[in-house]
Amino acid sequence: MWHQQRRTHRLLRQLEFDLPMPLTVQALVAALEAVRHRRIQFVAMSVEQTGPCGLWVATGETDYVLYGRDSPPILRLQTILHELMHIALRHAGHAALSWGTGQVAGLDDTPTEVVLARSTSAFGEQQEHDAELLATYLGARLDGGDQVGAFEDLADATAAVMYRIAAVLAE
Repeated sequence: MWHQQRRTHRLLRQLEFDLPMPLTVQALVAALEAVRHRRIQFVAMSVEQTGPCGLWVATGETDYVLYGRDSPPILRLQTILHELMHIALRHAGHAALSWGTGQVAGLDDTPTEVVLARSTSAFGEQQEHDAELLATYLGARLDGGDQVGAFEDLADATAAVMYRIAAVLAE
């Protein structure tokens, strides 16, 4: 457990910006856009059961964060944070999917530089683990307010489990 905490703090020190306060997804996106001098755009996509539940696609001028249109709010939030952490940590990627133009509504046929997919089968890879670790850590610290996917919106038993997981990662 202490290993995860140390790893989390080490990853936080690698970020090229200070975490915004209050911490919201919008403030995190603004901080990333400012430090990278690039826009970040969110695109909802249809997700197959066997496919990735999230995707980061970097083009010459814009970072696209794709997430499952029909995902539950808590998974949608986790996926978005996960992809944002790939961007923040400047992870290098490759085409994780067979990619053709026009397959994802909202993306044009601009050549891509980085493609990283969030998939449960890829969590063994270090970059995926790091992005997931920071996404979970930050998700537990989001300023609740109007954030989609707050733990309070979950069933009592599920919320209790999520709070315990977040507390362990936050220590």
